[in-house]
Amino acid sequence: MSKFKALIILRYSLFGLLGLFFILVILIRYTDGTISSGQKVLLGYDEKAERFQFFEDRVYYLNGVDGPYILGDSLIRVNAENELLIEPFVSDSILVESTSGLQFKLPLHANFEVPSVHYPLNTKLLAISDIEGNFEALQGLLQAHSVMDQNLNWTFGDGHLVLVGDFVDRGVDVAAVLWLIYKLEAEALAQGGQVHFILGNHEILNLQGNFHYAKGKYKKLASLIGVEDDAQANNRLLYSSQSHLGQWLRTKNCIEKIGNQLFVHAGLSPDILKYNLSLSEINELVRKNLDLDLYKKPNSDSIASFLMGVQSPFWYRGLVRDYKYYPKIRSNELSPILSYYHADRIIIGHSIVPEVSTDFDGRVIRIDVKHSQRLSSSQSQGLLIEDGEVFKIDASGTKQSLLIPSP
Repeated sequence: MSKFKALIILRYSLFGLLGLFFILVILIRYTDGTISSGQKVLLGYDEKAERFQFFEDRVYYLNGVDGPYILGDSLIRVNAENELLIEPFVSDSILVESTSGLQFKLPLHANFEVPSVHYPLNTKLLAISDIEGNFEALQGLLQAHSVMDQNLNWTFGDGHLVLVGDFVDRGVDVAAVLWLIYKLEAEALAQGGQVHFILGNHEILNLQGNFHYAKGKYKKLASLIGVEDDAQANNRLLYSSQSHLGQWLRTKNCIEKIGNQLFVHAGLSPDILKYNLSLSEINELVRKNLDLDLYKKPNSDSIASFLMGVQSPFWYRGLVRDYKYYPKIRSNELSPILSYYHADRIIIGHSIVPEVSTDFDGRVIRIDVKHSQRLSSSQSQGLLIEDGEVFKIDASGTKQSLLIPSP
C-alpha cells in the first residue's frame, strides 16, 4: 500500500472515530446514557450542573421528596425543594409523601415481632413482587382489587397480602412504598388479615449498604447523614439497627408457607435439601447473617453461605430458566422440594417473565413482571387466590383464571 493511500485511510478512520464520538456525546447529552465504571464516570452529562463529565467521580443530588427516616431520636426527610431536614423525633406517628404528592399519616408500631412461617389460607390472598420503589404500581394494584381504598386504608378484611420481595431499589419512592406496607400491616392485623413481607435480594443488598441499584438521591442522602469515608458504611445507616425501618425489615422472613403454597422471592434450589432445613431454620439463619455479604465472600459456615449465596432463596433463578451457574430445575428435582415442605406449589418473583404465569403443571407460579409507572395499567400484574381458584390480576382491575391443574 502506498504512503498516500495509507494517509487517506488514516484520515477517514479519524473522521469516522470523531463522528462516532460526536454521536455518542449527543446521545449522552440528550438521553440518560452514561458510560461508567463503578463510581467513576468515563463519559456522561451532569444535568444539574449542565456540563459534561469526563473521567471523574459520580455526582449525586437529592431529587424530590424522600423519607421520613427515623434514626435514633432524629427524624430525617427531604422536601420537594430538595432540602434535607433533620429534627428531633418526638411523635408516635409520621407523615409520608410520595413523589407524586400523595400524602398519608400512620402511627408507629410499639414493637416488632418476628412473623410466623406457617399460616392457614383464609378466603383470599393477593401476591405481588418486585415493585422496586414504584409507588404508582403498588397503589394501582392494591386499589384495583380492593386491598385498600382511595385513602390508602386496608379494605381486604381477613385476606392475605403477600409481598414477594424486591420492593426497594431502582425506583424513586422506596421510603413511601415501605411506609405504606408498614401502615397496611397494622391495619390488616386489626381486621384479622395479614401482610407478609418476604425479603428479596434487593432488601438484602440495602440492609448491607449496597446501593448499586438505588437511585442517586438515596446515595446522596446517605452521604449527607453519614460520617464515614466509606460510602457503603454510610448507606447502611438508612436500614441499620438504629433505623426504625431497618429494625422492622430485619424481623421479616425470606420464606413462608400459606395454606399449601410456599412463597419465596427467587426460588429453592435442589441443593437446599442437602441441609435438611425447616422453614423456621432457614429464616433464623438468614436473619443471623443479614449483614454479611456471603454472596461475594462465603465463609466457613457452609449452610449460611449457601442461604445467602448464588443458589439462595434470594438469588436462585433455576425455577424459571437456565442460568450461568446452573441449568433450569427438572420436574423430578422440583417434586422432592415440594414434598419435603409438604407444599403443592411455590410462588416466586425475581426472574422477570412477560406476564404472571405457571410452569411445571401449575406447581410453580411466576409473578415478577415489569410493572408500569402508570396507576391503572394492565402491565402491572399480580396473583389472586380466591375460594380455591387462582387468577392473574392487573392494575386495570382485570382478573383472569390461570387454569392451574389440581395437584
